[in-house]
Amino acid sequence: MRRRALITATVMLLSLAAFTPASSALSPGPERQDPTQRVAAQKLKWTPCFKRKVDASYRRLQCADIKVPLDWKKPNGKKITLAISRLKARKKPKGVVFTNPGGPGAPGWSLPLVFVDANRTRLLDTMDIIGIDVRGTGYSTQASCRKVSGSLIKDTRNRSAANIEHLLALGEKFAKSCQDSGSKKLPSKYVTTAQTVYDLEWIRRNLKTSDGKKVKKIHWVGYSAGTWLGAYYARKWPKATGRFVLDSVTDFSGTWQADFDRQAKGFQDRFHQFARWAARHDGEFALGTSQKAVVAKYEEIRAGIVEQGWTELEYYDGGTVNLYPSGLDSTIMGALYSKYDFSDLGYFLAALSASAGQGARKRPPAGLAQDPDAGYSPTFDNIVCNDTPNTRGPSALVAYTEKTGAKYPLTGYDRITDPCAHWKKTPGQLKLPRPAGRGLPRLLMIQSVLDPATPYSGAVKAHKAYGNSRLITVKNEGDHAIYAGDNLCVDTLVEKYLIDGVYPKKDRTCAGIAPPAPRGEGMRARDRAVNPLLRVRELAGLRFG
Repeated sequence: MRRRALITATVMLLSLAAFTPASSALSPGPERQDPTQRVAAQKLKWTPCFKRKVDASYRRLQCADIKVPLDWKKPNGKKITLAISRLKARKKPKGVVFTNPGGPGAPGWSLPLVFVDANRTRLLDTMDIIGIDVRGTGYSTQASCRKVSGSLIKDTRNRSAANIEHLLALGEKFAKSCQDSGSKKLPSKYVTTAQTVYDLEWIRRNLKTSDGKKVKKIHWVGYSAGTWLGAYYARKWPKATGRFVLDSVTDFSGTWQADFDRQAKGFQDRFHQFARWAARHDGEFALGTSQKAVVAKYEEIRAGIVEQGWTELEYYDGGTVNLYPSGLDSTIMGALYSKYDFSDLGYFLAALSASAGQGARKRPPAGLAQDPDAGYSPTFDNIVCNDTPNTRGPSALVAYTEKTGAKYPLTGYDRITDPCAHWKKTPGQLKLPRPAGRGLPRLLMIQSVLDPATPYSGAVKAHKAYGNSRLITVKNEGDHAIYAGDNLCVDTLVEKYLIDGVYPKKDRTCAGIAPPAPRGEGMRARDRAVNPLLRVRELAGLRFG
């Protein structure tokens, strides 16, 4: 799950008025009350996704558009467009797997190709795999937020009265920029999990398997915030819910605010894991020979940037960017999603340490010099602020970040710019029942114990709240997104369930994979299929690139 990006000159590696706990706004009953039954069916026209030369293994991916209501409370009103993809089973399909890469709001059309790169042979042979750009993002009808002037966030740790006033004002501007974006195609109030859940059901009802059969049930692989979306679908449409896999679990039984509250500790713990790793390779990075020493070196580097105001970075293409203190924190945070970025992060910090006080230009590793948030930040803000209640106004936000930042300084101060603290709830939005309780469809959950973005404590809470679930705990591991990565134990358990229907009789554990040794500065940071959420970002540029 991606927390809201800090808007800085440097860029990062990566990431409930609408809901009620017990009842749906569209209550169960006769079919006439189901809006997906009140819209004329559509015939999907599948065409090749790529208009350029790509790997032969990718050319099988097909794309289509489908129209959905802007507002499912008015199903025959204005329509928007969703972009979906399909990778047909290489043999006779056993079923259809919907996929989602989280965000919330990350484009998902390229996600089926991740399973090609990961060589998930049985899945590719037996299932039609569907990728979806959810409403607001990717090639679907886009959400938008107006550009905010003066939006540079230099240092959220700076607790001077003037800086706090500036940061709170930015949070308010961010909220208004989305809610008053002026977008006539997709206003903010219609970008919610509830609307998207109905979109998913509408896709199912119009979809046929690659051998021409109606799709009675969907299976699901959802990562990160895609676990939230999958759980809400399972709660709303239990009869259409097949085998659902939730990887890197948000606590969908609670609120987005509570989920993001867990991240400050999660990222600090993961940073300490990186620091222990870097200390073991002090001969390569010279950052210190202990966790404490590496963390102290980071603080020293950061203090130097604070003193100078910023440091200038040079990209490999020759361009430059100013790195501010909070930009340093955000860059580190982005590199903690996958152990395969530890090497890049080590060289990055080593370069900054070597240039401290010199004002020298340093080239950050290639994997740290890109902005993957550019396409879906408006969707992210709309979903997390529309979906669930926010209990902190500006003054409470100041006190909260002061306390949290003192304990977890890497990211604990960041939420001072939270737009949800200034969000104006729209009455009458579409509602859904919360996915918790007994008698619900089965869920298989996967969670690494040191995942910074969706911390383990939240997964445990969701597991306990949702009675019919199993949890696979991945020990000594902190990667965000595990299935179709590098863990054979997880891949085997997932596919026994997803393909064969073998549901674990009890919770299970798998051993994690240790971070690899440094690869050498300037070398490629990761292999093609090591982390599914990193790979889906890389693949997203293929379609019209």
